[in-house]
Amino acid sequence: MAGSKRIVITGLGPFSAIGTGKDDVWDSVLRKYTGLTQEEFVLDGKLVDKYFVHKIKEFNIEKFGIDKQILEDILRWKDRREPQDLFYLMAAAKLALDDGRINIDRNRIGLVLAHENPGLDEFYADLINEFYKLRQEDKTGFFKGINEGFAKRGHDLQTFVFLYFVAKALDIHGYSLFINNACASGLFAVETGADIIRSGKCDCVIVAASDKSSIFKQSWFRRLEMYPEDGLIKPFAKNRDGFVLGDGGAGIMLESLDSALKRKAHIYAEYLGGAFHMEAWKISIPDMGGNSYSTVIESALKNSAVNRKSIDLLVPHGVATPVTDAYEAKAITDVFGKNPKKPLITALKPYIGHNLGSTALLETVILLLSLENNTIPPTLNCQIPDAKLNISPVRDLIKTKLNTVMKTACGFAGYNGAAVFGKL
Repeated sequence: MAGSKRIVITGLGPFSAIGTGKDDVWDSVLRKYTGLTQEEFVLDGKLVDKYFVHKIKEFNIEKFGIDKQILEDILRWKDRREPQDLFYLMAAAKLALDDGRINIDRNRIGLVLAHENPGLDEFYADLINEFYKLRQEDKTGFFKGINEGFAKRGHDLQTFVFLYFVAKALDIHGYSLFINNACASGLFAVETGADIIRSGKCDCVIVAASDKSSIFKQSWFRRLEMYPEDGLIKPFAKNRDGFVLGDGGAGIMLESLDSALKRKAHIYAEYLGGAFHMEAWKISIPDMGGNSYSTVIESALKNSAVNRKSIDLLVPHGVATPVTDAYEAKAITDVFGKNPKKPLITALKPYIGHNLGSTALLETVILLLSLENNTIPPTLNCQIPDAKLNISPVRDLIKTKLNTVMKTACGFAGYNGAAVFGKL
């Protein structure tokens, strides 16, 4: 039956401030390199703001082997404005496709992309510039200026445009979708890709997600009091006080086990199953009194036919805000018990920053590299864990046999997800 197909991961494509490609990123994690830097936002020669970010310093889409004529067509369509969100998505998908080394009918390859708000930062910046130019116009002149300048650009914010360009660049023609479930988007996208294969629509699906920092996002999270002024993300620490953003993205190639075995592909892991829930309580605050998150974790174990005692490693959302870390710790201890010795727990945002719509997928890639290398990187910046949370994140690198691992995510608006992966 199509629904009983086993799903495996045969390609990984991470990139971030700490490197491009699985080998580069994994080496940086082992070295505890974070790529953290301080950015200055300047307008008309005046310093407006300074903030920390895990910044990609140099990004050139031409280095990813995309057809140059397609890139030229995109730039022409975009009126020579470089669409960084689009290029990030393209790069993530291409990295996974290249790593998977697949050569099958492109009509049988699907594409699932994830992002929270693609193109919005550039749109804001252009809008501000245009407003400034038109500030002396009357209402009619202002309307004409904005309408003529932004009708097409507003249209291009629709996610199907991003999906179209990525599919065109990679010559992918199978069943394709765009996902936006806040910070949990990556896990929702993996499950969606797996469902596409299980249904028989495709033999392989490229799942890709990306996001990047900007003054607009930075300012909003600072207003929400979710930004640490020292720039350090401190998951589950007693002194945790928020997160900083991180540039980057990730791609994962999902494939049916039959297809992967037939072509003798390298298999990183099997996607054993996941569970998802829409809490729908508040936009930016989880329901501390609810059980949505713990139920998702328990359901993921049930759906993957894995005993909770078999989970060797768990990578949580670990966003380092006082409320959300407490919410997440409660869900973990509800399922695995207080101060569990197993699974071991490590949080990855201190390495790469909070990558928003891509964070769950990027952290999943690093989790899968941990699984393959039987190595658990430590949670950085957690010198004194909050004893009230009843969990003890790994604080020193551990080499140990890993067989089954879990990734969890709790996004804004209550998008909760958990996914289980295991060695074949």
